[in-house]
This record gives sequence, C-alpha cells and structure tokens, in this order.
Amino acid sequence: MKRRSFLKGAVAAGAATLLPSSLVGLAASGCKPAGETAKQAAWNFDEVIDRSGTWSIKQRRAEGDKLAMWIADMDFKTDPVVEEALRQRLGTVMGYTYTPDEFYDAIVGWEKSQHEFEVEKEWVNFAPGVITSLCQAYLTFSEPGDKIIVQPPVYDPFMNFARRLGREIVFNPLVWKEDHYEMDFAGLERLFDTRTKLLVLCNPHNPIGIIWDRETLARLADLCERRGVMVISDEIHADLSLYGKHHFPFCSVSPAAARIGMSLASISKSFNLAGVTGMAYSIIPDARKREQYQETLHRQKLGEPSVMTLTAFISAYSHEPAWLNAVKRYLEGNIEYVGRFFAEQNLGIKAILPQASFLVWLDCRELGLPQEKLLALFNDEAGVVVNNGASYGPGGEGFVRLNIGCPKSIVEDALARIERAVARL
Repeated sequence: MKRRSFLKGAVAAGAATLLPSSLVGLAASGCKPAGETAKQAAWNFDEVIDRSGTWSIKQRRAEGDKLAMWIADMDFKTDPVVEEALRQRLGTVMGYTYTPDEFYDAIVGWEKSQHEFEVEKEWVNFAPGVITSLCQAYLTFSEPGDKIIVQPPVYDPFMNFARRLGREIVFNPLVWKEDHYEMDFAGLERLFDTRTKLLVLCNPHNPIGIIWDRETLARLADLCERRGVMVISDEIHADLSLYGKHHFPFCSVSPAAARIGMSLASISKSFNLAGVTGMAYSIIPDARKREQYQETLHRQKLGEPSVMTLTAFISAYSHEPAWLNAVKRYLEGNIEYVGRFFAEQNLGIKAILPQASFLVWLDCRELGLPQEKLLALFNDEAGVVVNNGASYGPGGEGFVRLNIGCPKSIVEDALARIERAVARL
C-alpha cells in the first residue's frame, strides 16, 4: 500500500479491501450507515458502554452506583470511519512519522466546509492539546507578572495554569440579561493597562454553551487591537454547534481579529478522542505571531504530532460528517429533555441550555444552598457527579455543570435521582 493513499483508502467510497464488511456501505455513502442493521451497529448512541477497567477519569470519581456526569468527554464510541482508520494504521509499521500535507489539507477543508473560514495552509500548526498549547501561548506572548483577562464563569484551566506560570488573572465577568449572558464591554474597557497582554476567549463558551455572534467577536477584536491585547480563542467545542447555529472562528470575523488572534481547535470533543494525546491544532494568521509560537513549541519539542494524531485528524476531517451530525441530533434530544424536565418539575433548578457542546449549566440558586451543600446534594444525595460551578470563577456560585453526552437512559436516571434528592431537602 502506498504511503500517500493509506487514509484515502480507509475513507474512500467502496473501500471494501480496507473496511470490514459491516462498514463498507457506511464508507460508500459518505459515512452514512447502509441500512438499519449497519446503523444500529455503528451509531447506537443508546448503548450503555461499561467504561470500568478503561482508566476512565470520569468513572474514577463515581464510586458504587453513582453516575459520572462531570468531566467533558462523551460515553459514545468514536466515528466508525475514524476507528477503522486507526485500526488499519495500527496494522502497519509504527515508526517515526513526518507531518504530511494531508493533515493541513484536511483542516483547511474542514474549516471551510463547516465554518466558512478560508484558512491558508501556513496558518495551521499542530497543537499538543488545547490547554498545553494555551500554556505555550502564555509563555510566548506574556511574561511573569503580566495580566491575562478571562470572562467567567469560564473553564478553570484558563486561570489555573496562568497562575502557575506567574501571570495575573483579571476577571471580566459575563453579565446575565433576563435569559442569556452577554459580554461586559464597558467593564472590559476599564481593565486594560500597560501590563495587560492577553485575553482568553472561550468560543463556544464553556460551561455556558454560548456561540458568540460575529458582531460580538468583531467588537471584541477592535477593542483589543486598540489596546494592544492579543486574543487566544479556545474553540474546542466548535464542531458541536447545535440547532443549526453557526460557529464563527474568532480569526475569521474581521481583519483586526486576524491580526491579533490565535485559535485553538480539536477533534477531541466532537469525535470523542480526548484520551488520545495531541488532538489539536492552532490557526494564527499573523506571520510574526505564528513564528514566535512555533519557536516556543519547537524549543520544547512539542511540535511533532504522533502517527495516531495524524491518522485520526485526516480520517475525521476528510469525509462527510454524517456520524458527527447524528451525534449532535442525539445531544439535542438529551438537552431538550433536560430543559423540559426542569421547566415542568419546578425543583428550583433552571437549565441554561447550550447552543454548542454536551454540557448543561444548571442554575440552582433558588435552592438557597451554600455551594458545599449544593455539591453534596448532587454528588452524594442524588449520586450524580457534576462539576462545581464555583470552580469557574466569579458568577459560578450556585451553579453546577452537567454532562449529558451519554445515552438518554442515563440522563433520565440522573434527573430522576436529582428530583428525589431535592424532594428530601
């Protein structure tokens, strides 16, 4: 088999010699299962998979019969086409591997087809994980004692790793407006000074699930450019945009955003490959910033993807995303079920439904519980292990984050347990 044609064969239409017979029809139809039997075999999201014995971090915190609904991975098998490509690659020599053009081509093509972002190949660079790469960006574009702005409640590693690296975190909290969150631009303007070097954007936002619109992002870019602040955009949940909503990559929204922006994206969430190291990439349109960042990676020998990373990326991004679209439809069903449940049961808990991802932000302030007791209610009384809202910074008190990236039967069980626990208060 020729090196250049390996993955093309794995996802090509009619690749009978490279795919097991049960998946031949799937590949031939652009990753759509051929018939109900293949669909059930390949896309059975209702299947409850036992993750015990797989070194699952999620399960480690769920002793006994507790439900693990916290850390952000899904309880679904990955896309069968990706799985088969990995399986086929494991059957060859696993020696030192260079980064082929197909890696960059797959990302460029995906950004265009999925997000309408015209990316030039040289803008793309392998990233050794989104948070690892964020840390490298901190080291590249700031110095100890510099200020980094975050917009809480937001993914806590943004803050935790900045502090470990000696940077000062400055909060620009999101503002609740009747039924949604907005950026506080007036508050942001007041935060800038000569020590402010970076703003970390969560786009789509975690834990709230907001897909920021083009106007908001362009306004943010203009303001940050005027004040000499670079924006690093974590877009790890971009491929899980729901309900037909369009994700706008930060660097795509305006010339200013392209000049000051850096995007970090990944297949780890959308294709459920979080346990495979290095499933990320960066997009930096500005040549000088790109060279600086690449130098930081190479200096620490972090710029070389593994053969499994390359295989997974090329296979995931080089065929029709029918499996991914099916996952999103399934997640929408789970999210809608959660929304209806809390709206109808009147438990004193409000579900803020995401526009992207499989994470639901639960507003539990009406229960009137201190955060420690709120966590005990979910984790111990209900036996539903969730994330602590307070860990996401100011504005997170009184909230928890619930992961619904699992079979609907698990979601139903979890909500029933929560209802019973609240009734006992």
